[in-house]
Amino acid sequence: MDDLSLPELPGNIPNLSVEQLRLQGTLGTRLPSMPGLSVEKYFMGSRQEETTAQMAAMGLAYEEDRQRAIIMRAKARAEERRAQRDAEY
Repeated sequence: MDDLSLPELPGNIPNLSVEQLRLQGTLGTRLPSMPGLSVEKYFMGSRQEETTAQMAAMGLAYEEDRQRAIIMRAKARAEERRAQRDAEY
């Protein structure tokens, strides 16, 4: 049974997938940063700040949706009254 075992494969087998071959030589290069600009202002300092900002945005979106729903219900009621008035006369 020992004669059927496979020999050990070499340790470093390169990934030769099409995606890796296409990206070869582009992953290591990085664009230089622009002088005077920083991307740090686009990221939150802590997870709690990020969560707080996201919850505030969700609250605003919910309130806007609620106001829109109120307006649309009022418009639908007005349309129903107008249709009822036209049907009676």
